[in-house]
Amino acid sequence: MRWFAVFLFLATPLWAQSYPDYERTTITDSADLLTDAEEAALDARLSGLRADTGIEFAVLTLPSQIPYAPDETLESFATGLFNHWGIGDATRNDGILVMVLSEDRAMRIELGAGYGRDWDRVAADVINRSFLPAFSNDDYATGITDGVEDVIASIALPFSGGSEAPVSDDTISTWMVVVSLIGGFLIVARRFIGDLMTRLRRCPNCGSRALSRTRKTLRKATKTSEGAGEAITRCSQCSYRDVRRFTVSRVSSSSGGSFGGGRSGGGGASGRW
Repeated sequence: MRWFAVFLFLATPLWAQSYPDYERTTITDSADLLTDAEEAALDARLSGLRADTGIEFAVLTLPSQIPYAPDETLESFATGLFNHWGIGDATRNDGILVMVLSEDRAMRIELGAGYGRDWDRVAADVINRSFLPAFSNDDYATGITDGVEDVIASIALPFSGGSEAPVSDDTISTWMVVVSLIGGFLIVARRFIGDLMTRLRRCPNCGSRALSRTRKTLRKATKTSEGAGEAITRCSQCSYRDVRRFTVSRVSSSSGGSFGGGRSGGGGASGRW
């Protein structure tokens, strides 16, 4: 039997599970779906969430899971990767993973074991509401940005505050979703609320409610220095345009560090487009 044991030892790496490495504990954009500015903004957003609530929220984009787990389901691959990385606090198990597979046209919100299974329904609602509409049009940047905000507002912040998963309501209206997002912005990132409220203000030039605000990074933040950006407000009904500068906080040292050793029991939701 000695030869058989040697065979097993040599052959094990051939079928051993492999997972991608993470670049940061916030965003690893291996599918290159985001610009540098969008990636920096997402890193700052998720670093701020971790600083304010202790919740580790990781976003991973891959072209496909085939190079890593061709014979696994999306769900088992996401759970295995979550546990391999150790996302979330090891005691609370409150980590969150959003994984987007652009070529597979599939995604997953994987939740830590600390979330009850009622949160799976909330995750499914977030996917259908905020991720898939943009992904269906191959607008990954919008889908990831809006979806992450919805996950924070609908799952991360209520859970960190001790709330139970909300009762499902299929007739929930758009304005209730907006109110939920506003609540999340107020707690974690105040500047995002200004962008949202811009849509409700009247244009100072023509008086129509047609304002929109976009942001772009002029200089990336580093661990030792702040970055800079511009917030540009425009009106789609007239020539109104307002440009204001803002600073980007230094990159948190935790964003390039390691996770806290959390695990998942397979909770969450999946989506395809």
